[in-house]
Amino acid sequence: MMDILLKFPERLADLMEERDLTPASLSKLANINYSTVTRYLNGARLPSFETFIRLLEIFGCSADYMIGLQNDPMFAMQFLPAPPFYERFAYLLKEKRISQYALHKSTGFSYDNFNKWLKGTTSPYLDNLVKLAKAFDCCVDSLLGRIE
Repeated sequence: MMDILLKFPERLADLMEERDLTPASLSKLANINYSTVTRYLNGARLPSFETFIRLLEIFGCSADYMIGLQNDPMFAMQFLPAPPFYERFAYLLKEKRISQYALHKSTGFSYDNFNKWLKGTTSPYLDNLVKLAKAFDCCVDSLLGRIE
């Protein structure tokens, strides 16, 4: 796990406390197992892409805040619904004029990952979102299409 993502458990706990949510209540609200929530809180696991988006929607906060890249949970005051990742990934490749080769060189990700992301068969893990945002020179919320 990247050092920057070590803030995720702390931020999740803070957000839960602010909303008076227990692991059991978040489990029900987010439709995830109680044990999964406790593993998030003790730093043993990171959420999947889909669960991460769901948590962002539940808490109404910035992705960059939740993973420790920003200290202001609302740095972008209004968040858009996140489009499917494959749409956003294809858009950013074209918009930023970055070839898959250049992205491979800067991130070390395989072409197989790119193909799966572009087809929508998988989405990147949380630590890979940070690497992609850096490669695209944007914040994670922009990478996800939550801000313009």
